[in-house]
Amino acid sequence: MRPELDAEQARLADEVDRVLDSAPPGTAPLDLFALLGAERLLAVHYPVEFGGRGLSLAHHVAAAERMGARGLPDVVHIVTVQALGGALLAFGSAEQQARWLPPIAAGRLFGSLLLSEPEAGSDAAAIRATANPDGEGWRITGVKTWSVATDRSGVALCSARTRAGLNRYDGISLFLLDLADPAIRMTPLPRALGDPYFEVTVDGAYVGPESLVGPLHRGWSLLPSTISFERAGFECLSRAASWLAAAEEEFRRLPSEERAAGAGDLVRLRARLAGARALAFHTMHTADDLDVDEVLIAFSKLACARAGQAVARWAGEELPPTPALRAAVAEAPELTVSGGPQEQQLDLIAHDFPIGGAVR
Repeated sequence: MRPELDAEQARLADEVDRVLDSAPPGTAPLDLFALLGAERLLAVHYPVEFGGRGLSLAHHVAAAERMGARGLPDVVHIVTVQALGGALLAFGSAEQQARWLPPIAAGRLFGSLLLSEPEAGSDAAAIRATANPDGEGWRITGVKTWSVATDRSGVALCSARTRAGLNRYDGISLFLLDLADPAIRMTPLPRALGDPYFEVTVDGAYVGPESLVGPLHRGWSLLPSTISFERAGFECLSRAASWLAAAEEEFRRLPSEERAAGAGDLVRLRARLAGARALAFHTMHTADDLDVDEVLIAFSKLACARAGQAVARWAGEELPPTPALRAAVAEAPELTVSGGPQEQQLDLIAHDFPIGGAVR
């Protein structure tokens, strides 16, 4: 595993710092994305003709990690650049790539995912949204939920059933939706902390044939690659790192005898977070272009989420409740389901990992 950045990754992270340090004080986070995009730092793994640098996912991770450490909204970046942009890189047509990838890489267009539905939880195959043929295109109708940053987005990748299907995975297709369409309505779902999720109602929105991403009726097989980077746990990792930094700052204010008693716990948390980070980086170092090992991703997600929850639990039990640490305690339970439930990761490991297969 490679827990530290190599020389080229370190240079990318330093470039991110340079651009952010040069921004005027008070620059809005989304405007900072545009500044990074202008320097081809937002999507370094995209081809040069689409606004990237033609580098690997491992290089992208180094730049993205530094953005998260500097406080940029990592979920916006992950969903737009990697999930939506990655789907177009892997399965989009040449026309779709030329239209959508350059503004995404430039930080001028943000995207969203419309995959989950009410009462379906994280089961992306249990969907009721439909796309019925209408001339050369389709009319999409349905309700999607738990969508993030949808109010900031111009386009969304939406799953819908295009036929009954031979099984629950067949007959699912992926479409690009223009979120300015009047047939689309967004309703915020407030959270205790942070930006809201959104429930998105699609009432007969028309999409043409140019909006279909990948093969008709076979979109399910594309989803693991689409959301793999999100599922690797990098958003959990960035939150865990910020929580640990806040916890260490408060820990240093404790009386010396309390610091002595808690020093071992702090060392263990640092080691746990470092191990999770090494595993997350390893999943990207071993990727074959955009194809990341599913079992490694499951292990990475578990490690990153549980490391973050361990930090928040320790901070909540052992340290004074500062605003930053209260936020950690409030947000930590969400890591159980963020990017895919932990039970789902365990099931995937048990099913596909050689030892799990032998047990079965």
